[in-house]
Amino acid sequence: MEQIESLIQAGKIEEAIRETETRLSELQQTDFHQIIGKDLLHLQSGLVKFLNEFYETIEVDEQLDIKAIYIEMNSFSTQYQRWFIHLLSYDSQHSIENLDWLKEFTGESESSMTITGYEPLQEANQRYMQSEGYRDNDLRQACELHEYLVILRLQELVKLTVTASKGKAAWASVPLFVAAHDFEDLMYVAK
Repeated sequence: MEQIESLIQAGKIEEAIRETETRLSELQQTDFHQIIGKDLLHLQSGLVKFLNEFYETIEVDEQLDIKAIYIEMNSFSTQYQRWFIHLLSYDSQHSIENLDWLKEFTGESESSMTITGYEPLQEANQRYMQSEGYRDNDLRQACELHEYLVILRLQELVKLTVTASKGKAAWASVPLFVAAHDFEDLMYVAK
């Protein structure tokens, strides 16, 4: 997993996806395997709208200066009923070496954006948690790789959305930190 974490920190999201999918495909087939080859790019226009509204609310309505945005996915492993992202703004730029700054946000989205397209995976997570599937080493390893892929696919979505929005949206000029709750060690910065 360290290799995948290193790829994320280096911004090599596509390579990290390939590596993680390869590792998952080498394991015995599980419900978690259905994530292989499934991206979240259908959410791109919704993410642009969500970020536009957030940026306008914080910068214009609340008159706060945004120097960084954190896109955080909920704790999806255990909150399988609804997967979503939440936005936090910061008035200074930070690094990923020390993440204590995450709790010192200056603005936060009033709403969240639901992640769609992975509903069968949400059901797989529910079955896994309710049946205590984590007691099976092979199943636990498949679940962990699937968790990495969910986060990587979110990071891929953000990375491509930022690239497509450069010069068109003000938020695309600030660093966007992307991870999931309890997975901050997989933080990616889209610039």
